[in-house]
Order: sequence, then C-alpha cells, then structure tokens
Amino acid sequence: MARLSEALMRFFVNRTDCFCIQKHDGGFVKVDQPLTVEFVDKHLIGEWTVGAYQLGLDNTVKWLCQDLDPEKLADPEQAAKKIINVCFEKRKEADGVERPRIWPHGLLLEASRYPDPSYHVWILFNVPTYAKVARWLGYRILELSDLSPKEVEIFPKQTELTPERPYGNFVKLPLGKHRVANKWSRLLDPETFEPLPNEALLDCFGIAFSEAELSKIMAFPEKDSIQVSLKLSDFLMSLPSEEEQRAAEFLAKYWVKGRRNQLEMAFLGYCLKRGVSYESARRIIERVCNLTNDEERAARIKLVDYHYKNRRGLGGQLAGVSLIREIVKEMIS
Repeated sequence: MARLSEALMRFFVNRTDCFCIQKHDGGFVKVDQPLTVEFVDKHLIGEWTVGAYQLGLDNTVKWLCQDLDPEKLADPEQAAKKIINVCFEKRKEADGVERPRIWPHGLLLEASRYPDPSYHVWILFNVPTYAKVARWLGYRILELSDLSPKEVEIFPKQTELTPERPYGNFVKLPLGKHRVANKWSRLLDPETFEPLPNEALLDCFGIAFSEAELSKIMAFPEKDSIQVSLKLSDFLMSLPSEEEQRAAEFLAKYWVKGRRNQLEMAFLGYCLKRGVSYESARRIIERVCNLTNDEERAARIKLVDYHYKNRRGLGGQLAGVSLIREIVKEMIS
C-alpha cells in the first residue's frame, strides 16, 4: 500500500498545504493541514475519502481530468470511448514511427464508483504543466471527440489562482470509496472497460509538451471566464500568407477533374488534424480555384464549410496527409 500511496502523491497531489475529505452526506470539507502519505493511506483503506486541490501555487497542474456522469450523458461509456480513441489516435513522427497522440501510460480510465457508469479520464503530465495548457488540451480533446463541455466537466476549471478563488477546484483521488454510494473507485482497461488491479497505477508515467507547443498554447488569448462552450476557432491557428500560397501551388499541380473532390477532402482532413484555421483553409482552396480556373468554385468552398462544421469531431477517422500522398503517387506514376 505504501507504494500506491506514494504514486497517488506523485501523480495527483500538486498542493500539499491543504486538502478535502468527503462527508457521509457526499459533501466535502476543507482540511487546513498538510496532505501527507499517511492521509492517503487512510484514503486507500476507505477510512477517509480525500480530495486534492489541483492548482499549485504557481498555477501549474499535474493532471487533466474529464468527468463523465450519467446525470449529464445518455451513454457515459460511449463518450469515454470517444475521448480515449482521440487520445490514442496514432500519428507518424519525424523518425517515421507511428505513436499515439497521448501515450497509453499517460492516460488512466477510472470508474469513480464502480460498477456505476460514472467515469474519470485522467491525463497525467510528467512535470507540472500550466493550467492554461491543460484546459486547452481538455477542450481540444472534446472538440475532436464531438462532445460538449456541457456534457463533460473539465478540470482544471480555471487557469490561475486569484484572491477570490485562492484554492481552485479539487477532485476526489482515485482508488477511494464514495461515502454515499459506498462503492469503490476502480481503474479500468481503456479498451475493454474491465477492472485493473490497483497496482496498474505504478506503471504510469506522464506525457510531455515541447517548448514550441507550450509557447503556442500559452499565446492564446485569455478567457474572461470559464467557458461552457468553445468554438473550434479558439484552438485553430491561421497560417502565414506565404505558407498558404505554397499549399495552394502544390494542390494546383494535382487539381484535375475526377480527383479534385478526393484531394480536397484529404487536404481539409489534414488541416483539421494539424489545427489549421477555417479561414486559412478557405483562402487556400480559393487560391487553388483561381490558379486552376476551377468552374466548380462554389462547390469547392461549400465543401470547406461542410468539413469544418460537420467533420471536426471525427479525429483519427479524417483523411489526411497519407491520402494526399497516395493521390499524388497515383497521378505521377
């Protein structure tokens, strides 16, 4: 049990000067004393149920949590599967190796009161990460999963501590007992949803961001309040004009009748996967139409609108650069 308590402290506890415990009526009360391994031991044996405050005093977090409750979702298991599929979508890295978007060992699926269909999807960070970055990642995953923040609650709920909110939110630590339901938290296999031994936590390690990724996300405008709904444009970036021009010139070379629709579909799927804004994608297609004197310009633009409105939640099912390569290879062979 000592190793489990230490793992819970390492992965989930970012602020140790205070914590919460759950009362028998389900509410929580704040405890103004340090959270130690001994308290976590009591959590694991069901003597107490501990909640940990997420934001550190430096506005960093150790994890992102997406809370899926049957009170808000008709099918929480299906929603959890959508999130997991987005996180495990494979992409080819610069070294040619296909790796998941989020390493499986950085994601935990928890049934918070097993066997009830109430789930937490945890994404762990290998080093504390700015809360703003974690919130961006949480909303981006929901976008790609075609889920709404009204259905799935995201933690952290704020990007920084303030005088009005000096503690932020807390979440009940995994592997404890829900005092009202009298049911235990269990870790689940993210593919089968079957229970795993608690010791599976010991095999976890967090994901990491590159400096470029952190800088890009941190440069996004601050929100005035916690968002209940976000537009795709909040997370998609416009390309520089010269990059848009290069993309248009490349596509124009292969913009021939019989292949235009398929090539555009592949290109737009690539744009959504890579976070290219609607405005950039539309400008590129417009330039291609101008360069090729495309008589079906209106249909081409309509396809951009359709893709960004209706297909952004398909994630790994979207066509992309691999299909573009296939089309070009067929045309030049």
